[in-house]
Amino acid sequence: MGLINELKRRNVFRVAVAYAVIAWVLAQIADLAFDNFGAPDWVPKSVFFILLLGFPLAVFFAWAFEMTPEGIKRERDVDRSQPCGLVVCVTRRRLSPIKSR
Repeated sequence: MGLINELKRRNVFRVAVAYAVIAWVLAQIADLAFDNFGAPDWVPKSVFFILLLGFPLAVFFAWAFEMTPEGIKRERDVDRSQPCGLVVCVTRRRLSPIKSR
């Protein structure tokens, strides 16, 4: 299995895109709010820096852990012998914004 396929299977790309979108929205809200409240210049920069630090952590946790029907488990503890990749199917359904039938 190639690296790209493994990243897709572990939903690393989905987590990365979701984190980037949510971080961008939070940065925009923080910028708007801090401008209106007259906060010093270092406050929005600090929020942006914290959001940047969180990105590699989110990607790492997406790689190392798996969402299963029983909860969050370490990747190596997930049973892959289930038919049709039940864990992957359930996780994909939970993370997908549009439900496919």
